Amino acid sequence: MGVGRGTGRLILSVDLELDLAHHEPDQRRLDDVRKRLVDFTRTLRLPATWAVADPVLSAATESILAAGVGHEIAVLGERAWLGRGCGRVRLERELARRFENARRAGIAVSTLALRNVEQVLDLDLLLDHGVTAVRGPAVESRQAARKLAAPPIRYGIWQPPAAWKIPPQSAWWTPSGWLIRREIRRAIRQQTILHLEIDAPRLVSAPDQAMTLVTAVLAYAAARRDAGQLEVLTIGQVARQALAERTSAPSRSILRPAA
Repeated sequence: MGVGRGTGRLILSVDLELDLAHHEPDQRRLDDVRKRLVDFTRTLRLPATWAVADPVLSAATESILAAGVGHEIAVLGERAWLGRGCGRVRLERELARRFENARRAGIAVSTLALRNVEQVLDLDLLLDHGVTAVRGPAVESRQAARKLAAPPIRYGIWQPPAAWKIPPQSAWWTPSGWLIRREIRRAIRQQTILHLEIDAPRLVSAPDQAMTLVTAVLAYAAARRDAGQLEVLTIGQVARQALAERTSAPSRSILRPAA
């Protein structure tokens, strides 16, 4: 389905890297979670933005791109190389390694997804390395996401609306699923963007109900897409739309505030 007006829009992003609290056996479980998510999104034809530490070195990159549904690979930004005190020299070296090397390997990468750092101050370095979109850290509730309005385009870099992290920390899986479906209906009704971030490391240690919740949400989104009510897009796709429209008509924006 082409991108148009009169529908809601859903951005799906997936964080795929374990943090320091996880151990070696968790990596095998993460691989299983990733396989299940890739298989499910391929079956439903749902594109998503998948954030990995290094697109060239990640074992996930090949299977994600091979799904053939328009998935986007993004670089997952961590405090270890983006945080205060790292310096511009370190930042430039890491950006070159993670973005330029990926492009030389034939992987189109233009999105930086932040996990445990709030912002990047050296926007000029991001531009120098072809970054056109920066996703902030996901938040734990839809109420918090609503309060964080989508920042304006700065120096040619677009930021999506704040992402609502799923599955939730709470064990109340059924109410959470109902709340997420309600927000999808709200995005459809108000023709706004809803951004959901699937936290794969959380699924590693969560009970089976957590994966059931995520897959049910994806199936609901696919059904609304098939009914012509919802567009499911990657961060990179919406960034290109926003930047193109800003260039052609600076006084207008394709993005309405999130509901």
